[in-house]
Amino acid sequence: MKIEDSKANSKYINNMPKGCILCIDGKKSVLFVTGICNKTCYYCPLSEQRKNTENMWINEKPIDKTDDIFEEIDYCKSKGIGITGGEPLLKAYKVIQYITILKKRYGNRFHIHMYTGLEQIDIQVLKDLKLAGLDELRFHHVGDFSAIKNAVDVGLETGIEIPIIPGNEKTTTDMIKKAEKIGVSFLNLNELEFSDTNSKYLEKKGFELKDNDFYAVKGSEDAAEYVLKWCLDNIKTLKVHYCSASTKYDYQYWLRLKRRAKMICKQFESVTKTGLIRKGVITGDLEMITKKLGLKKDWFDIKNNRIETTIGNARLAARRGFNAAVVLEMPTSDSFDMELTPLDKRGKEVD
Repeated sequence: MKIEDSKANSKYINNMPKGCILCIDGKKSVLFVTGICNKTCYYCPLSEQRKNTENMWINEKPIDKTDDIFEEIDYCKSKGIGITGGEPLLKAYKVIQYITILKKRYGNRFHIHMYTGLEQIDIQVLKDLKLAGLDELRFHHVGDFSAIKNAVDVGLETGIEIPIIPGNEKTTTDMIKKAEKIGVSFLNLNELEFSDTNSKYLEKKGFELKDNDFYAVKGSEDAAEYVLKWCLDNIKTLKVHYCSASTKYDYQYWLRLKRRAKMICKQFESVTKTGLIRKGVITGDLEMITKKLGLKKDWFDIKNNRIETTIGNARLAARRGFNAAVVLEMPTSDSFDMELTPLDKRGKEVD
């Protein structure tokens, strides 16, 4: 047994859970079922837009109807989903319903994992989750182990997923001993991260940003390395995975966006190596521009009060005196310009 490096800047012992293997390849979508939660964790990264709301989302897309979920999963060519919140099991009936629907549509190989922070869960709910086809149940909080033990006993693939907090190494290793003893399958240690909503609470507790990092907390990775080394000498069967901030952002997130970009890319657009959609845009009198440039119907679209087309057409428009630019667009359902570079009268990009 040894500490292994994944291809996605994470580390593990005894392999990784199936859900993580799919995630680091960008093959999972995220189903957000509620922003309501019965916990007040100081490190919660949930945005103000989602926190304490009843709204549902699939990735970056608000859900109005079930078909919205199918559409987004298909665009991302996802092989599974992770169900999260808030606290999903405050909406247990809805969660079970969606697991059933998704398994029916995509088949039993479509992998579904879910997060919960509840320490008391009705045994029947756990049985219903198992029957519906939930593949992994991941517990965020570890105090009272009764719900975790019950999940193991009903046959659910049960894991614990927590942020790795500097200074809490002893508490974490004590928890690991108990987790393996009762039959928990895996443990995920997430690098602690700053967000817009938790930064003031983390700063109050004395946490700082890791050098040259926009998100990760200084010392969290060191704590994870300590725990991983401890595990080498103290565990037998438990799968342990350290998921860095880079793993989530550079792999899980951006690889999913790349998959989506390739699916939604129009023939006049291209996908960059990073997963952004590259195109030309022209603004002004749209009807006059399309006539003067003789744009073919299949090679442009009118969106956001502008003509979106090939970069070649945008350069031509700039040389004809129209306002034009090259755009790098996020390939999400809430697509927006990540970067817009104007073109000068020669059709050249302006620095």
